[in-house]
Amino acid sequence: MILSKLHTPEGVKDYLPIECKRKREIENNIINVFERFSYSQIKTPTFEFNEVFECTGSVKNKRELNFLDRDGSLLALRADMTPVIARIAATVYQKQDLPLKFYYVENMFRTNVNYQGKLREFTQAGVELMGVNSIDADIEIIILAISSLLASGVKEFKINISHSNFLKSILNEALLEEEKKIEILESISNKNFVEVSRLAKDIENKDIKFILEELPFLVGKIDVIDKVSDKVKDKSSLDYLKNIYEILKSLGYEKYILFDLGVIGSMNYYTGIVFRGYVKGTGESILDGGRYDKMVEKFGFEMAAVGFAIKINEVLKVVKQKVEKEESYVGFYSEENRIFAFREINKMRNMGYKIENNFLCSSFESTIKYAKEKNIDFVINFDDLKMYDVKNENMAYFKL
Repeated sequence: MILSKLHTPEGVKDYLPIECKRKREIENNIINVFERFSYSQIKTPTFEFNEVFECTGSVKNKRELNFLDRDGSLLALRADMTPVIARIAATVYQKQDLPLKFYYVENMFRTNVNYQGKLREFTQAGVELMGVNSIDADIEIIILAISSLLASGVKEFKINISHSNFLKSILNEALLEEEKKIEILESISNKNFVEVSRLAKDIENKDIKFILEELPFLVGKIDVIDKVSDKVKDKSSLDYLKNIYEILKSLGYEKYILFDLGVIGSMNYYTGIVFRGYVKGTGESILDGGRYDKMVEKFGFEMAAVGFAIKINEVLKVVKQKVEKEESYVGFYSEENRIFAFREINKMRNMGYKIENNFLCSSFESTIKYAKEKNIDFVINFDDLKMYDVKNENMAYFKL
């Protein structure tokens, strides 16, 4: 008996037909945007050697789902696409191939210490722009992120932007021991601002202490940057964010942009801009991205890179788009007309019609009843070439 195992394991789910269709439409809309920006699709294995994720530090706290190969090698289900693409870039491409512009739509697999409804198998759609380290590349990636979310059907969202070097530079300025820096950064990453405030109490530099204690409130328009600019010596990351803002503002994207100086990313590989997409009324980010110039060199090839990933399952939660129903048909025929009916049905499918074969009904009347139950629009009787309109309840001669 397997009745006790008929439900799915924790952290995974079934997608029934309507949700499958919604998911596919969202993914296709996003893919169309990716391709208009001249990104090319890439597919990778579902599992990799565990070192691919460990050497980049791309997944914290051992969140990979691991298993042993027959030769004893430790393998991991794909936990993050970025290091996988970094591996490909370093092993397959050369400098003359740059820039590399890839997109993907793939399932990821991660464990979670506390599930709280989080999936262990989930879908991401993302892009990686590799071989370019410039403000132009960062601007394109942010514009592409905004365009992709709009195409997916998400309307009320903000892209919260920060710079990974901002917090690192002020902690260096505070002359803290490396262990304490790491502790503060991990607390910020986990949004544990109570702990950040506690750790900041012993910092002598009043300006740095102020910034760390105010981090939860350093979210907003450009004035957030102005609020802290005179409190730090190294203003390079803040100036960079200002430049990005001015360009995006001039291009009409200002309404989608916020600054969040407490964003450093759940991944620890970012080297420049870091950004998160949030939908009004939800706490979970719907999009994560940033610059990671040091990752590809872990695989032996120095290459700048920037990218983002959209969490398709989060998009499904907030986008309640109506799935457009195609006109649908079901065919009825007697045994004598089987070959003719099959030919006509195949001809209709080749022409783009959505038509199913009738396997269960023994009469035209029972086929009509079946169509009503299944919300099918038309019933075709291939015995006398008549078609019944289920909605309007009338009959007409059928002709392709």
